[in-house]
Amino acid sequence: MRLFSTLLKHVLYRLDNLAYKKWNNQPFSIKPISNKEKYYDLWTKASLKNNPEVNQYEETTGYKIENDWLNNLALRTQIVIKKSELNYAHGKILYSSLREYISRNKTNLENLVILETGTARGFSSLCMAKALNDSNISGSILTFDVLPHTKKIYWNCITDHIEGPITRQELLEPWKYLVDKYIIFHQGYSNIELKKIGLQRINFAFLDGAHTYEDVLFEFNIIEKHQEDGDIIVFDDYNEKLFPGIVKAVNEISNKFGYEKKIIKSFNDRSYVVARRTC
Repeated sequence: MRLFSTLLKHVLYRLDNLAYKKWNNQPFSIKPISNKEKYYDLWTKASLKNNPEVNQYEETTGYKIENDWLNNLALRTQIVIKKSELNYAHGKILYSSLREYISRNKTNLENLVILETGTARGFSSLCMAKALNDSNISGSILTFDVLPHTKKIYWNCITDHIEGPITRQELLEPWKYLVDKYIIFHQGYSNIELKKIGLQRINFAFLDGAHTYEDVLFEFNIIEKHQEDGDIIVFDDYNEKLFPGIVKAVNEISNKFGYEKKIIKSFNDRSYVVARRTC
């Protein structure tokens, strides 16, 4: 049995390396995709976009993230070359929602637990970490993605021209104090790794990983078992045309599982849903 166990571990190690090989080996590009000036130009345009409903949501919650801080973070983690229009308003939604949640529950919170799927470059994790820090509360953000945290890659962002291939850890170095204090990065497919977590409570979650109906419901079914009345799940990309699976799953969650949803629209038909458990 010991020999079999040793052999099995060896096989699993090789399978794990094979499963994430494409993500560990320059998943975006083998060289910078565009020039530095292009990223700055995209950043300027994105930072000037107006989001009336998002602004109203911030006013309603009573909490608003600092624009300069958000835009500086976005330059390294959200400004990328892609076909769709850049939009990082979800950082505002996450910050305001989490600050309001903490304000309503602060007397009952000892160590707040947040779960995220779809880490990408770490933008949303850091927005939530800032919310924890600004609220002066202890907590942990457990975030999952197939992208590596300690492998040097080109990230399709402005740092490709400044620092070359770097790790996500290096990418987020300017915010090291928040990363070290709050964030735990985990590389893995959510439909495999979420079943392994041993959390008693998940106060707050942000789902931005897989975008199919089945995957969203799978992630939700794991999380809702660890949530209580008033706990929150935020969903990105609530868009019937582009992601009908997300819309179908979120509507089903709201109608059948006791989560009250608030839809917040942004520009270019992008919407977010803040779902609060009500039972």
